Amino acid sequence: MKKLVLAVTTASLLAVSATTYAATPDKIFVKDKQIQSDVAPIVDKGRVLVPLRAMSDSLGASVSWNQKSKTATIRKWSETVKLTAGKDIAYYDKAGQSNNLTLDVSVKIVNNRVYVPLRFLSQFFGYQVAVSGDSVFVNSPLSQNEQDILYRGELAKARQFMIDKGTNTAHYAQKPIPYTHDREGFETTFLFPIGEANRFFMISDDTVSFYKLQDDFFVVTWQAHIPVGQKDTLQLFLENKVTDTTGSKPEIKEFFYYRNSGHMTSTNITTGKIGMDGKMTEMGVKRIAGDEIKEQSGSLALKLLDEIRAETNQ
Repeated sequence: MKKLVLAVTTASLLAVSATTYAATPDKIFVKDKQIQSDVAPIVDKGRVLVPLRAMSDSLGASVSWNQKSKTATIRKWSETVKLTAGKDIAYYDKAGQSNNLTLDVSVKIVNNRVYVPLRFLSQFFGYQVAVSGDSVFVNSPLSQNEQDILYRGELAKARQFMIDKGTNTAHYAQKPIPYTHDREGFETTFLFPIGEANRFFMISDDTVSFYKLQDDFFVVTWQAHIPVGQKDTLQLFLENKVTDTTGSKPEIKEFFYYRNSGHMTSTNITTGKIGMDGKMTEMGVKRIAGDEIKEQSGSLALKLLDEIRAETNQ
């Protein structure tokens, strides 16, 4: 993919103004688990601020504190956000993009504890925030229906959801590698382990990325470049001819593949299986030139004809 998609847009991060609080909430839950802290949250200008350390721990993020500048750096995956006491500016680095954002309320130090806006910090890392009565709920980024599809749904439907949403909202475990190669046309290949939907390789131009569903988040845990021009990119990947790797590559031998490529007004779509020996067996094909279908045969469904979902239901 030539451009990385920022998982949370500036507009959504600025949604902190959408909810105000008349009183301090009694309880805060992160994915149904109540935050335990020896100090209570506070409300300032209708915004809930929470103790930074307790909140970050609950979100699975780490915190470092610069006493001289009074700045906290919060990290999760390869993403960072810096918040400074007394200031209403947040500096962030996310998916290879950096910028400043203005908060509705300043970060505060009260009784030697750092307090930060709950909604901003939660939404920055992709969580949803809801209020019910005197409680605030920091929820999964996935709705219940989406969780049902991904964890318990039919294989082809779950794969389609992973392709559509996973590639557009993914977080990066390591800093994303830069796109380096311009080529004519387009080519994208998805490689799913046989029987699985919740992890896959995606080959796009000169880059291959491994996407995985982790704790309801889509995370890229491995990336590499492919030396485009020597051979077909898929064949180079299967031969492990990759460079500039980041992360740990999972060892998977058998795949269902879905490939979409084209140039100008032509498009080719193919599906099939890659066996333990690396042999490709085509299952379906569709070739389009302009608005005319030149060839179509077999199945283009996102699963093999006899493929059964093998993942453990959650």
